[in-house]
Amino acid sequence: MHRLLVFDLDGTLALAGKAMLAKDVEKLIELEQLGYTIVICSGKPSCYLCGFARQLGLREPILIGENGATLQFGIELPPKRYEVYPYSEMARVQREMMRQLINEQYGNKIWYQPNEVGLSPFPQDEKTFEELQQLINEKKEYLDELVIYRHFDCFDLVPKNINKQNGLKYLINILNIEAKDIVAVGDGANDIPMFEFADVAIGIIGEGIDTKIEAEKKLGVDYTFKDIGQVLDFIIANEL
Repeated sequence: MHRLLVFDLDGTLALAGKAMLAKDVEKLIELEQLGYTIVICSGKPSCYLCGFARQLGLREPILIGENGATLQFGIELPPKRYEVYPYSEMARVQREMMRQLINEQYGNKIWYQPNEVGLSPFPQDEKTFEELQQLINEKKEYLDELVIYRHFDCFDLVPKNINKQNGLKYLINILNIEAKDIVAVGDGANDIPMFEFADVAIGIIGEGIDTKIEAEKKLGVDYTFKDIGQVLDFIIANEL
């Protein structure tokens, strides 16, 4: 049996901006009772993950926020333990350059997720979304210290050494366990680094992916399912 079950949030544990289904929460609690440590690893900031995790009824979840940038043990505030993954000064400079450019060009057409490390602008309409993509493309040569993920509702601009794989490496070093102890579950491009690291990778067929074969090829996973309920049933049945 593996020791860590690592779940992305939006599109994985729940639909974006939605709560988990009660029947799936029960399965997640059952997995914790079976001895697994539940880790939520998301592009959302830790404060958001903390509020989400409090509603699940888990005893001791671990929260990895901002695509691996922050690490929090438990759901208490202030946290029992909270760490920020180190990143370069140039990444900070490039992040702030983009924030300034976006503000100058789009003003109140953009909402920013309250991150501690990365920059996550949410355009208010499709036209602004595509214009922002064009701005990012134009400035790409000046953003060599950042990795950029495009999601259906926002962009994540993250220091290049920060990703879900490095966040997990940081965590297992603290816990004194190995990659072979990890099952990772997700649905998108920002989950691929943790898929590559985990012993078992499970993909959820999300938006823009039509078939299991396409999902397995695109995400590089061992298994695919249509929703989190099927994933949790599979883990429980197989004592994965």
